[in-house]
Amino acid sequence: MDEEEMEAMRHIMRSQAAFAGMEVLTYCFMANHFHIFVRLDPKETEDLDDAGLVGRFRALYGGTRCASLGLDADDLEVILRKNGGSAEGIRRRLKARMGDVSVFMREVKTRFTLWYNGDRGTVGTFWAERFRSVIVEADTAAQRMVAAYIDLNPVRAGLVEDVGDYGFSGFGEACAGGSAARRGIARIEGKMTWATKWHERYRARLCSRMGPGMRPLPRDQKTATAGATEEENTPRGAAPERSGLLSKIRAFSEGWVVGSAAWVEGFCGMNGWLGFRRGRKAKPVVGDGGTEFKEVAAAGKRY
Repeated sequence: MDEEEMEAMRHIMRSQAAFAGMEVLTYCFMANHFHIFVRLDPKETEDLDDAGLVGRFRALYGGTRCASLGLDADDLEVILRKNGGSAEGIRRRLKARMGDVSVFMREVKTRFTLWYNGDRGTVGTFWAERFRSVIVEADTAAQRMVAAYIDLNPVRAGLVEDVGDYGFSGFGEACAGGSAARRGIARIEGKMTWATKWHERYRARLCSRMGPGMRPLPRDQKTATAGATEEENTPRGAAPERSGLLSKIRAFSEGWVVGSAAWVEGFCGMNGWLGFRRGRKAKPVVGDGGTEFKEVAAAGKRY
């Protein structure tokens, strides 16, 4: 993707996420691949009232008509308010497209392909393969580490030296003033709003997680010191976090479950996945403050 295409992709991602009821925590668009890190609660879609349904519909379609339903947002609002014979079927059809990562990704890729073909005069699909995904425990060191892996993509590729200088990543957009991106980074940090003090802490955390042999990325001496301090606080005998994850691309791209040891065990047990661990070892990794968590590969599962 070039910059024009990445801008179109970002618009599609944002509008599709708003429709699906997903919060984009961070993302990164590269020339030949992309990453999107989303947070979702399917119950929010289940409990969505008609006003919320119309709001999500409008976020995706604006004032245009949805071709499959033959409705625009105003038409939808009238039909749901009258609650006639077709209203419940429309509610079910729309909600079936919400709160599901697979549907979200399918629609993002389809909408981008339609835009690309229309703009470039081409035909066919833009991406040949199905996406791959990872399930991550929320509000934890695991979440922050996955976000760091994503935001560091352009630095690892040598496109920029400072992680905040790449315009098509969550942190880069946030540094440029993007309000939606700032909300996502705030959520990663466990905050409600963007603030200079902790966004520099997020930058310092990214600096401390660079892979072996990569250059540090201090904005100023304060940032450099913060990054060094975090690494110095790693418990004695524990491997630095950088050697655990950021040097292993597949860990964050091919069907892993990532979180605290207890959460991973509980999640896999609840979903009947423990049998997939035969012959595999959960990998302990050092997280923030030395917290140990595990990655578990769930072979044969798509999610």
